[in-house]
Amino acid sequence: MNTFQTVTAKIETAFSGASDLVVREIKTDCISAKLYFLDAMCDTEQLELTLIRPVTAYSGEKIDFERLKGIVYSGCNIKESEIPDGITALAGGDAVLCIDGMEKVVVFAVRKGIFRGITEPPTGSVIKGPREGFVENIKTNMVLIRRRIRSDSLVIDCINVGRYSDTAVAVCYVKGIAKQSIADEIKKKLQEIDVDGIVDSSYLTKVLEMRPYSLFKQVGNTEKPDVAAEKMLDGRVIIMVDGSPIVLTLPFILIEDFDGTQDLYKRSSRATFLRVVRIFAVFMAVILPAVYVATQIHQYQILPLQLLIKILGADNDIPFTPTVEILLALLLFEILGEASIRMPRHVSMALSVVGAIVLGETAVNAGLLSSVTVLIVALSGIGIYAVPDEVGTLGILRVILVIASGLFGVYGIILSLIAIFAYLSGMETFSVPYLAPFAPIENEDLRNTFIVPSYPDDDKRTQSLDLKNTTKLNTGGNRK
Repeated sequence: MNTFQTVTAKIETAFSGASDLVVREIKTDCISAKLYFLDAMCDTEQLELTLIRPVTAYSGEKIDFERLKGIVYSGCNIKESEIPDGITALAGGDAVLCIDGMEKVVVFAVRKGIFRGITEPPTGSVIKGPREGFVENIKTNMVLIRRRIRSDSLVIDCINVGRYSDTAVAVCYVKGIAKQSIADEIKKKLQEIDVDGIVDSSYLTKVLEMRPYSLFKQVGNTEKPDVAAEKMLDGRVIIMVDGSPIVLTLPFILIEDFDGTQDLYKRSSRATFLRVVRIFAVFMAVILPAVYVATQIHQYQILPLQLLIKILGADNDIPFTPTVEILLALLLFEILGEASIRMPRHVSMALSVVGAIVLGETAVNAGLLSSVTVLIVALSGIGIYAVPDEVGTLGILRVILVIASGLFGVYGIILSLIAIFAYLSGMETFSVPYLAPFAPIENEDLRNTFIVPSYPDDDKRTQSLDLKNTTKLNTGGNRK
C-alpha cells in the first residue's frame, strides 16, 4: 500500500459510519487525488468554483501543494495539515484533498454558514441604543466586537476545547487595559479542560468559578456586543464560545448585575433613579416575605394596630401557619413561572396572566391562602425580576429567610443577612473582591454604585479591578 492509499484509508476508516461523507475522485494528466467533504456542512458551490474547476482545467506540470496554491482562487483559504488535523477539519465542515505523492492533506476552509441573523437579544431589549445581539457563530461575534473596538490592542486568542466537539473558544481583551495575569490565568484554565464536549458557554462557568458549588454566580454574561465592548474597555476579559450567543465576562462583581442595559444611553438622573429602584426592588423581594412571617408569628407588636387588625382578619380560618402559607404561595408561583417558560409562547402568556389570577383568587376564596399572602408573594415576585440575572439566587435566599424568620423572627432575618454578607465578603473572582466596592470600601467606585455618572465625570475605570491604566477619559481641564 503506497502513501496515497494509506492516507485515504485513514480518512475513510475514521468516517466509516458517516453516511453523509462525500468522496470525489479527481484524475487528470496533472493530478490524481480524492476530495472529501461532509454533505450539507460544506459550501459545495464555493468548492466547485474555487477548487474543482481550476484544478480540472489546469494543464501543466504535476500538481503539488505549492502549485495548488497558485491554481485555486484567492477566495479559498487552504493549508497543508497532518492527517489527524485534517480529520478534525473535515468533521468541522471543511473539505480535505488527498493528493497522490503527498504525505499530508490539504484543507480547504469552505464551511457553510448556517446560523440565524443578528437580532435584538430577548434578555437585553432596549428602547434606545444598539439593537444587535450576539449569535451562535463565533466568527460573527468576533466581527461585532471588532466593529466596536477598532484597535490593534484588541487581542482575540482562540482555543479549541472538547475531545469530541472541538469547540472554538475565544478569549478577548484589550491589551494595555486588562490585567495580563488574569487573561493568562483564564487561558490556562481553559487549556486544562479535558471534557467530551462544550455545547454552550455555561459549561465553562463551572471551570472558571472559584467556588463552583456556591449559591452565587461568579461569572458575568451578556448577549449585547455594546455591553461586552464597554466591559472590555473597563478592563475585563470576555469569553466567546462557538454555538452560544451568551458571552462570559471576568472578573465579575455582584453590583454589575444591578446595571441596566440602557444605563449608558439614558440621562444620568434617570439612570440613577432606575438603579436605586432596582436595588430597592431586590431588597423588597427578598426581605418582604420573611418580614411578613416574622411579624405574624413573633414580633406582631411592631405593626400598627389598624394594619395588624387587617392582617389578622385576612388570616382568619387559614389552615396553615404563616411560614407554611408563604412557602406554599412561593412554590405555586415558582411552578407557574416554570410552566410559562416551557409552554408554547402564546399559551404561556395566557397561563402567566389568567392562571395566576384564577389560581390566586381561587386559593383565597377556598380559604387556603390569605389575600395578604398573595399580595406579599406577588410583590416579591415582581421585584425579583428587576435583576433578571440574579433571579435563581434571590429565589433561594427568599426561601432561606422565610424559614429563618419562621423559627426566630426578626432576629433570624438579621442573623441570616449577617451570615450571607460575611460569606460574600470572603469571596473573590480572580483576585477581585466579590462585594467590591463595599468590602473593601473603594470610595471612587462607591460613588458610581448608586449614581450613574454623566460623561465628563465618568473618567476612571473600575478601581476595584486594580488596573494600571485607570484613566478612561482625559478631560484636559475642560470639565464644567
